[in-house]
Amino acid sequence: MYDILLTSLILLFLLFAALWQSRSGDEKNFFSKDYTNTLKGLCAIVVLLVHVDPSYQNPLQDGVGSFAYVAVTLFFFISAYGMQLSVERKPGYLKHFWRNRLVSLLIPCFLINLFAFAYQMGILNNKSLAVLVEINGYVKVLLQYCLLFYCVMMLGKWLKVEKTWITDGLLIAGVVGSSLYLYFSEGGDGANVSGWCYERYGLVWGLLLYRFFPQALNWFNAQRLVKIIAFSFLSALLGLLYLKFKTDWFYGEYLLKVLLGISIITLLFLVSQKRIFGNRVGRFLGDISFEIYLSHGLIMGILAYFCPLLRSGTFLILSVVMTVLFSWLVHEIAKRLVSLLRAKEIGRKA
Repeated sequence: MYDILLTSLILLFLLFAALWQSRSGDEKNFFSKDYTNTLKGLCAIVVLLVHVDPSYQNPLQDGVGSFAYVAVTLFFFISAYGMQLSVERKPGYLKHFWRNRLVSLLIPCFLINLFAFAYQMGILNNKSLAVLVEINGYVKVLLQYCLLFYCVMMLGKWLKVEKTWITDGLLIAGVVGSSLYLYFSEGGDGANVSGWCYERYGLVWGLLLYRFFPQALNWFNAQRLVKIIAFSFLSALLGLLYLKFKTDWFYGEYLLKVLLGISIITLLFLVSQKRIFGNRVGRFLGDISFEIYLSHGLIMGILAYFCPLLRSGTFLILSVVMTVLFSWLVHEIAKRLVSLLRAKEIGRKA
């Protein structure tokens, strides 16, 4: 009970970060910067809760952690949406695309690697330099999409492709094809660990939301309560089916999991799309969400090494607090380095 109570404090904190100063509004605020920033902050903490060593787990943490793949899907969702928005509204976006993308993605990654190297060398007496150039799997998938995105956009410019459905189709085919290739070539969870074959579908959903944003808003608004009830039941049904058939190759393990993810995300959007989010706590967590994602494993490993006898609830609370503080430090350092190295972007198209 003690561990459950402490873990519930983390969930209450997440509710506070999301709902404090929020208010009812209209669909104009859906997927605004404050909306996506709040979403990223919450998702980062949910992902932290799934990567807990078995000796520190508890039923509540395990239940929340089961939604972590949806959280990662949302990270990819927001990234794809933002990239498509930028390329179509900022004339100079592709000119310095690689410089800006690599700086933004790799500097936080390598800064955390430096801390990991210092810990491994100073405490664990591991002098391997490999950790310095290690790239997180999530970052690898983003870099893969960046390469696909850049090639498709440049090809569209060179061939003067004016129909967006062609470039969109190529991007979607690339993501779906890579997901299926990873799954069929490596089989199930092995593919997920190496390539996020389920979660990368967020790149497809993000692109589709951007392309059909007005239609999506109209769909969310029409009979909204009925759809909330329907998708609640659908998500519950898909969840039960997934639990029953998750060991079944492809149809259960792959297809059901992807469908469950988009069903939960649709339900989340239906519930939240008319709410205005934005407070200092939510913005803070959103700003450092990338660093939280990259560093939480390191911080939990250090905590487990120095305090191996901690109870589950205490370990989780300390993991969240220490990861947030460490991520803030890395973010502040990275922000200054990124601002020095990024190319200046041209303003939006009229």
